Amino acid sequence: MKKIMSILLSFLLIISVFLNMSLSVYALNEVEKSVGGEVSKIQYSQTSDSEVVKILTSSTKIAKHYVIPPEGSITYYRLIFEISDTSVPNTVRFDVNKGSVGQIRLANLSDPKRTNVVVELNKNPDYSLQSSSDGKAVVLTIKGFKGTGNTSGTATPTPTPTPTTTPKPSTTPTPSATPKPSTSATPAPSNPASSGNQGTQASVIKQSGPLSWEMSGNTCIVTLKGTSVTQTSSTSAPRYELREKEKILQITIPGKDNRFTNGFLTGNDIIRGILINYNKESNSTIIRISYFNSITFTSSVSNGNTVFNIKAGSASTQTPAPSATPSPSTTPKPSTTPKPSQTPTPTETTDPSRGVPSSMKNVELGDGSSVVLKIINNGIVSRYLNSKSDIITDENEKSGTVTFMMPKSIVDLGSGNLVLNNSLVKTVATYTTLQNSFLMLDKTNAGQKFKIIEGSGSNELLVVAENSGTSGSKLVVLDPGHGGSDPGGTVGTYYEKDYNLDIAMKCMEILKSKGVNVESTRTTDVFVSLDDRAEYANKRNAALFVSIHNNIMPDGYKGSMALYYPTSYNGKAYANIILNNLVKDLGTGNIGLKANGNLVVVRKTKMPAVLAEIACMSHPDDMAKLNTSSFRQKAAESLANSIIQILNSM
Repeated sequence: MKKIMSILLSFLLIISVFLNMSLSVYALNEVEKSVGGEVSKIQYSQTSDSEVVKILTSSTKIAKHYVIPPEGSITYYRLIFEISDTSVPNTVRFDVNKGSVGQIRLANLSDPKRTNVVVELNKNPDYSLQSSSDGKAVVLTIKGFKGTGNTSGTATPTPTPTPTTTPKPSTTPTPSATPKPSTSATPAPSNPASSGNQGTQASVIKQSGPLSWEMSGNTCIVTLKGTSVTQTSSTSAPRYELREKEKILQITIPGKDNRFTNGFLTGNDIIRGILINYNKESNSTIIRISYFNSITFTSSVSNGNTVFNIKAGSASTQTPAPSATPSPSTTPKPSTTPKPSQTPTPTETTDPSRGVPSSMKNVELGDGSSVVLKIINNGIVSRYLNSKSDIITDENEKSGTVTFMMPKSIVDLGSGNLVLNNSLVKTVATYTTLQNSFLMLDKTNAGQKFKIIEGSGSNELLVVAENSGTSGSKLVVLDPGHGGSDPGGTVGTYYEKDYNLDIAMKCMEILKSKGVNVESTRTTDVFVSLDDRAEYANKRNAALFVSIHNNIMPDGYKGSMALYYPTSYNGKAYANIILNNLVKDLGTGNIGLKANGNLVVVRKTKMPAVLAEIACMSHPDDMAKLNTSSFRQKAAESLANSIIQILNSM
């Protein structure tokens, strides 16, 4: 009996060892991040055939989900979904870097309240999205994972028409042995993985000036003409280096090379894409060849041209050491022909009057301060408002870039690259496919935020820098109109100045109770000149100026109105917020928005300024409302809520 028990215990011990080994293998590929608030945690784990992302949240209702393929300078797939009725304390970035998942980002959306989730992937995902059985988590399952190794970068799931076996044909571009690309008989090189869910609709950019790539069987051949690139430590010579951590083969050319016509090349089965930009600080042109999990490559120089032959690596061997053609000193293979014009011959392209390359469409330079770019096209504001919810903003903290992806139906931005190197943006790149337009800003300060807003007319959008700081640190100046010897509008014994001051003081009290930094141009019945009101706000470097008035209008008019300075880059947008909320909260009529360049308080203030006309004293219905304390309280609350909404959008 003892012998049987001993054998049984030994057997159980062996089983437990195997289980522990298995668990330890999977534990290596399990990571999580605590979030807080209504989303408590994000978890990533792997099974034998899947990757699982769990978002533990109070609400598990999924509003919508979709996949955006790599396009232009964006070299990865983005699986995007929204979780209704939940929020995060701030924008969350979770660097997973396991399996096919790179980064997971969470950000708040409003109207209605929801959390936007972006999952960066190195493949087109075959996935399912559902609520957990206990109702406490949203579960994303990414299928087609191959064991515990990180080889999913080239493991294409079923929906993708170009699997990793496509490179089999060596020379023939349209082989019959590769049946899966069923849409057409196009050669394998023209069907890169970056086409994603959009199939062959996404245009492929394979050349930029002297730089180009082409596929030959399972090899991506990258050619750089007119430049001899070697692996050297000299900073005065063109050189390359393999940056394994970032998965980039980087080429650095001293000085500004003006031969390049595009800022990026699209990818294929081997590489994600190629980015080209000029770095002013190092005075060098940098070419970044981004690849999937691993590569092996050879480089050779002949007649002043450099050729890289790149293949997908098997495991984690990313060594650049070539077997056939090692990179010798400075001139690896000089052959008999002398190097013709080793120095690049720049083909300088003249910028048109709008200050941007002609390949960029509907784009003009901004004012050099807060406005980075103007996007100008007939009727663009109407199309923007109709499709605003379809615009996706992708912040990449690592690279310090922000990309706006919008439907092409809003505007065609063309494809081009622009170097600014100002206090806000280093470079601007645009890229347009048959369905979408992309605008990428390489930020001077990685922490700076940007947004798209309405411009001064119906044909203009503006790309602007958001103000920094929290709503509690931004100063709001309220301006109760008239006062003292200036009564404003007068109806019998009723003076506009009294209504303005009462509403302003109530609004000020509400804002202070909510932690908003607020001041007023007057707090008693005194006269303050128009210039002094503007100067008061300017000296304090206010973020927002709101002047509070009540109207005298011709017979028949009643309701609310808002005015702004015509060329204020966001005055109209803020005036629209205030007016819409007044009409909704007070039940007043909507007289409308009006641009007015003659009003001193909106013209001479250096910050966004709005003049709000609460109601019409000249109409008996509105006058009766103004004479009730409850109406004035509601007006103050509406203004306060609008101001907080504006501050949060800055």
